[in-house]
Amino acid sequence: MKKEKILEKIEKHFAEKLYVRLTRKKGGFEGISTGFILDKSNDFLLLQESDEFKILGYQIFPIETIKHVRYNKNDKTYERILSEEGLLTDVQSKYEIDLSSWTSICNDIKKTELPIISECEHPKLNYFCIGRLEKVNKKSISIRYFNAQGILDKKNTKHKFENITKLSFDDHYANVFSKYLVEK
Repeated sequence: MKKEKILEKIEKHFAEKLYVRLTRKKGGFEGISTGFILDKSNDFLLLQESDEFKILGYQIFPIETIKHVRYNKNDKTYERILSEEGLLTDVQSKYEIDLSSWTSICNDIKKTELPIISECEHPKLNYFCIGRLEKVNKKSISIRYFNAQGILDKKNTKHKFENITKLSFDDHYANVFSKYLVEK
């Protein structure tokens, strides 16, 4: 899909608060994100994720990674069901996030004190880091990672902005898991 068409469709979905299915690509990775566009800038998009008829947490990713925007009969049906289940009232931004740059985004998310998930979905790099956002620098963030057993790393993990394809926060999994962390 051409860039102009993508931007046009993003604007339409944002303005009309429509459910959207976005295909994202960067390098050798391709991923799908579904939900509602809550905010956007020239470079970034804030999406409230929806999956399995649930309204979930928030995702931020670079607009340049979006290669296709879909809203077909399947998506309309899914959105209708969400509406009939009374779930569309949950679609809203609870946070003020400045989408000007990764630095402004991460500084605003850091203020929430919520755990984050930072990902680079490129097959060769394949970063996944979950934990508390500790530091925001000009070119990277530092996260206090915890593993699948809830054990906190002693040192922070650094992620360069140029490699981040998706940043999630107020995610149910991360929020619940972070209550049960241990230091080793």
